[in-house]
Amino acid sequence: MGQIRNAMLTLLQSHGGHSTQRVAQRVRFAGDMEALWYLRQDVLTALSAVDGEAAARKQMRDINRLFKGGLPGAMVPRAHQRITT
Repeated sequence: MGQIRNAMLTLLQSHGGHSTQRVAQRVRFAGDMEALWYLRQDVLTALSAVDGEAAARKQMRDINRLFKGGLPGAMVPRAHQRITT
């Protein structure tokens, strides 16, 4: 759990801003693996605001891999595809 928390905080520290710092604080005080799992979306949103969504998703891939084996089977990253019309 500490490795995941540190990886998330490292990504957030390289980005400034009040909203990024709020997310970092929530990550810092997350009480369990499940809480960190659900904070991934907030981290992604904060990174997307600065770097764009594609870059943020790329940065989050390594963090998603860290969750492997630490969560129930239903809680795994899903591949997202954009729907274009």
